[in-house]
Amino acid sequence: MAGRRFLLGSLDEVHVEVARAPGATLFPVLHEVLGGARHGVPRPWRDAVSTALPAAADVVRPLFGPGSYWVPDLLALTADVRATSMRAVLSGLEDVDPQGLAAEVAQCFGDRVPRPWQRVLDDPAGILAAYRDVVRAAWRELEPLWAGADALLGKEAERVGAAVVSRSLEGVLTGLSAKVRFADGALEGPYRECDRHLDLAGRRLMLVPVVSGFTASMYSVDRDDLVWFSYPLPGLGRLGAPARKPSRKDALTQVLGPLRAGVLRSVQPPATVSELAGLLNVGVSTITYHCEQLKAAGLLRRERHGREVRQRLTTRGVELVELLSGPRA
Repeated sequence: MAGRRFLLGSLDEVHVEVARAPGATLFPVLHEVLGGARHGVPRPWRDAVSTALPAAADVVRPLFGPGSYWVPDLLALTADVRATSMRAVLSGLEDVDPQGLAAEVAQCFGDRVPRPWQRVLDDPAGILAAYRDVVRAAWRELEPLWAGADALLGKEAERVGAAVVSRSLEGVLTGLSAKVRFADGALEGPYRECDRHLDLAGRRLMLVPVVSGFTASMYSVDRDDLVWFSYPLPGLGRLGAPARKPSRKDALTQVLGPLRAGVLRSVQPPATVSELAGLLNVGVSTITYHCEQLKAAGLLRRERHGREVRQRLTTRGVELVELLSGPRA
């Protein structure tokens, strides 16, 4: 299904922010655990959340089912994308007016409300109460991961800031995510039923690094003050023992070996060979060899960003990472 094009206009006139949004990190995990979506969440993190969920998860699970392209910002935990603590996100969730949530669903779907979302119209208060329980339980498992990403999030803000100052923002936008593409002054994201405003129109562009998934990407373009796009945090593969020491159940590592699996998981956004060598703690010549092998297999391609040459996943590479990082049948 074709994506939606979102026009930015002249990049020199775009005002950019980088947000530390824990809600945007938690939601892809819930989407994968509850709905079977593929966001590249490492199996140990996904399993930890899955086993911790309360019985209330069964109440909200239908909202995350296959074919769901839209979720209200209120439930996507990004109603306030500038909220830097999960406490603030949870507080906002407590303050949600059930009838306001029902009104947003009705506005989106009109008289063609899908059956799962009809449950929100029928019992918005009950759905919200169940969802709050699910979010609290899931965050208890992911909070250490978020805390461990503090330094990398700081480096990412510096990277984007430097790109803005040097007028090289195009390189950042081109490498955001395999699911969000930049070309001809526009970002293209996956199709969503309820997108309405498809140009920047003077609003701020907020970039939201996601800590939880190697292919996670969401966006929202309907606010009056800003639009935001999320993307995998560069260097995510360095966070925590599960990424550095994959378990025997890690299918991608079993198929490709730890180093090549690490390369594929570390090039979203695209990375130079030197950056990969630093991330994976091996020599440049070793990384170069493995990148060439992955390129020959059709999993990587090279692309130029100014004076740099970066490695990027091909469509086949994205599909392989998602397939072998996703839930097993």
